[in-house]
Amino acid sequence: MIGLIVTGLSVARERELGTFDQLMVSPLRTHEILIGKALPPIMIGCVHITIYVLATIFIFGVPLRGSLLLLYGSALVFLAAVVGVGLFISALSATQQQAILGCFLFMVPATLLSGFATPIANMPVWLQAVTLINPLRYFLAVTRGVFLKGMALPDVARNTAPLVLIAAITLTAAAWLFRRRTE
Repeated sequence: MIGLIVTGLSVARERELGTFDQLMVSPLRTHEILIGKALPPIMIGCVHITIYVLATIFIFGVPLRGSLLLLYGSALVFLAAVVGVGLFISALSATQQQAILGCFLFMVPATLLSGFATPIANMPVWLQAVTLINPLRYFLAVTRGVFLKGMALPDVARNTAPLVLIAAITLTAAAWLFRRRTE
């Protein structure tokens, strides 16, 4: 979730400082700017995930029963989805304060509705439907499955496919908002 905040604040800060307009009139295309804004938080997220995996295995003694490759593959897609949400929030925000509030407005319900504290099956039916757009729900299922059950590729793919869809929608929406705000 650090990637969400870093991404959300990056564009809002540039907009406040006036450097975002300079960036948008540069010869770079919108998708190139988005890639430049997305890669650092994804790299930071990969470092954090590595630290968490190492701590889980060596400090807490949780065995890794599944494939580390599947976990990292799903993690990259999850990070792209979260960064997409962050860029979308940032594209909507005019100030850093709005961006940080938007990130927290997304982050707190996403955490509560992920199945981390309360199983999704125990939630009301209408709330279970809301969790379908929560990227954390799917990555939490992959993380638990890979660590505790040795989740196989088809199960990981079934949980990663919605993350691909969320990433595609949010990144496309962020690109559209960036282009729209510069016109």
